[in-house]
Amino acid sequence: MLSERETRRLHEIEVQLRLTDPRLVRRFAALAGTARPAGRRHLLRGPDAPRGPVRSVHGAGPLPSALLGVSLLVLLVGAVMVAVPIVIAGIVLAALSLGVAATVPQRRPGG
Repeated sequence: MLSERETRRLHEIEVQLRLTDPRLVRRFAALAGTARPAGRRHLLRGPDAPRGPVRSVHGAGPLPSALLGVSLLVLLVGAVMVAVPIVIAGIVLAALSLGVAATVPQRRPGG
């Protein structure tokens, strides 16, 4: 719960936002007005982004997803052990998995 002071401050911020950026306010109002947004693509890319195929790690197949999972595990182990070389290896592995996902052809839905 917000205190009365925080609630007043939040209201002041909202009023200032309405005055300075009505376009952003309209976007949020449009999102709040729908029960479910048109899809996650709209949220990830923005309403003004060009439409087209969306690339994802999952759409590229199991290899990039598995590599990303392993890299996150390596990052976690490196953070727990406070071992910088292990953390760097995890970062490199994560970058590799995203690179593989970007270069592998995407699977088509239903095919």
